[in-house]
Amino acid sequence: MVGLSTTYFAKQGLSIYESVLRVVELGFGVVELGASHTYEDDIPAILRKIKRDFPNVNFTIHTLFPPLREMTWFNPAYGLSETNKKIVDGLFEAALILDALLISIHAPVLNEIKLRGENTRNLCKVEIGKPKDIEICKENFFKLMEYISGKSDTNRVKVLIENMGYINSLPIGFYPYTGEDFRGLFEIFPDTGLLLDVAHAKQYENLQELISLDGRICEIHLHDIGSTSSGRGKGHFPVKDIAFFEPLKELIKKDSLVFVFEYGSDCSEDEVLMGKKLLEKVLTD
Repeated sequence: MVGLSTTYFAKQGLSIYESVLRVVELGFGVVELGASHTYEDDIPAILRKIKRDFPNVNFTIHTLFPPLREMTWFNPAYGLSETNKKIVDGLFEAALILDALLISIHAPVLNEIKLRGENTRNLCKVEIGKPKDIEICKENFFKLMEYISGKSDTNRVKVLIENMGYINSLPIGFYPYTGEDFRGLFEIFPDTGLLLDVAHAKQYENLQELISLDGRICEIHLHDIGSTSSGRGKGHFPVKDIAFFEPLKELIKKDSLVFVFEYGSDCSEDEVLMGKKLLEKVLTD
């Protein structure tokens, strides 16, 4: 199953409904409701309309969706805080309305995070601060995961943890990070899976290590890494070459996997469709 995250259109200022419509119009069979959307009134009603209007489309729900009214950074390292609980409840409500295949969240960030600037299209400008105590962060995360696992069992929706990438083009601390970290997490929460973000893994040079978690990988985020004009490393570049998929060749033939392209607004629609065409060629060869 091949999809596109609505983040691509949210960053262009489109509404939730318009973003879903555009993803479908581009020919994707999976729509991932992603971050970056602006808050809208009565989002459950919008999602019910989406489900009615697109009955044959599959959906996944990713990290900070639905958007909150206030400027927010969702960091699972803060545990079962009031804000995190509200975010998680929203994820499951959206998944229930849309009969979503999967829910995915980011791995906890082990640094202080400060929000600054305007909340532009629900994208907070963030400042990376000093490292936090990893054991306290893990304890908080496990408490949140206990809550998530309970809701996952009740609602019968699988939850995935995504391997994180750079923030503001800078490396950060997060958990789980290594393959061993993920295996340890899966022992505690055996129904949890991995959302493998290829570009994030390439940034941290641990793609092959995470691919070794084959049986736990349920979804793959597809985008590439590159450099900005200033030379700073950055993710969410378009996939332009079939060689991008070579490291994934052992995974890519599995019918159960969900592939989602995750792009920023600096990627053209032609480039979006190029990546889709390349993946479809790999899947059919």
